[in-house]
Amino acid sequence: MNSNVKSQIDRVIASYIGKSLMILVPSQSLQEGAVVKGNHRGSNTREGLPYSYTTGRDWCRHRIHGLVGDADFGMELICWQPDRLDDLQVVAAWYVQEYGFHQVLFISLKSKAKIWNYEDNRITGHVTLGSFQAEHIETYGQMLVDDSHSIDQVYVCKSIGDEYRQVRAPHCDRSHLENFGQLSNHLGADHILFVPDLTHVVHGRTMQQYLVFLDVPYDKVYHTFDAGESFLYHVLYVRQCKLKTVLDVLELLFENEHIKPMIYVTPEGNLYELGPDMAIQKNCGVFCLANYESIFTQSEQVGLCIQIDADFQYNRPSMFMRMGGATILSRLIN
Repeated sequence: MNSNVKSQIDRVIASYIGKSLMILVPSQSLQEGAVVKGNHRGSNTREGLPYSYTTGRDWCRHRIHGLVGDADFGMELICWQPDRLDDLQVVAAWYVQEYGFHQVLFISLKSKAKIWNYEDNRITGHVTLGSFQAEHIETYGQMLVDDSHSIDQVYVCKSIGDEYRQVRAPHCDRSHLENFGQLSNHLGADHILFVPDLTHVVHGRTMQQYLVFLDVPYDKVYHTFDAGESFLYHVLYVRQCKLKTVLDVLELLFENEHIKPMIYVTPEGNLYELGPDMAIQKNCGVFCLANYESIFTQSEQVGLCIQIDADFQYNRPSMFMRMGGATILSRLIN
């Protein structure tokens, strides 16, 4: 590691000290001494993580470029919210399982560096390195190389990239959205679906059970009109990598149903009305409160009041429930 790289790393790390937890994780696999591009679940997505691991939105990621011998070997520096250590440990577990390693480099708010040792999805111990130094990145990289039995190969850190987690900021009005819960934070980053509540069962299960199986965070929002009618919508925040599964399940739930409008907001901020088959039926312009309300009030309903269910809080289902739910959904939609 030359002095320019060291200075670059120190500058990036220093910008997060005291503000974010950090982990360094591999983004490729090593096999028999050669660097292999990971054929992993996130290889075609910008974030490279399953949706449910990044629901907080307030996180950054930097790509670290390095070499093992003459081959490129990439790693990721992930900077995470300080009150969500458990979630960060899950992210770390996903990476080490995905690429076949057992170590993660962790940097605390006070710049203390540790190597977390993983067995499957559990931390089984750690090694304390002391106050973070740029050289710890090469120490960690070499540990990954040695752990993968790559004989006579050396890891060298070449550079760290600027923060590249991109949010496509839509050209839409974010004002007056308080009653939509987290929606404003997800505009530009996620696909957002407004799904009316169903009270009947489908294949022996309720809508709430299917939402648990899908493992996507959501808010509950009530729509009430002057005439007294009131109905509930679930506002789902869906990452690109889970969009197809979510739409397939919704199509199953609403098949042949005469339902209230189902609404879709793209990451670019476009507003659409969907049919029961999840196909776009109508372009409603750019998302804003006025355009959203017009979908309901154009049918002679007046006095729409939108109110979030403040007592509801999404809690991620257990690992057992997620695994079982994924199996059930795959049988139903495949």
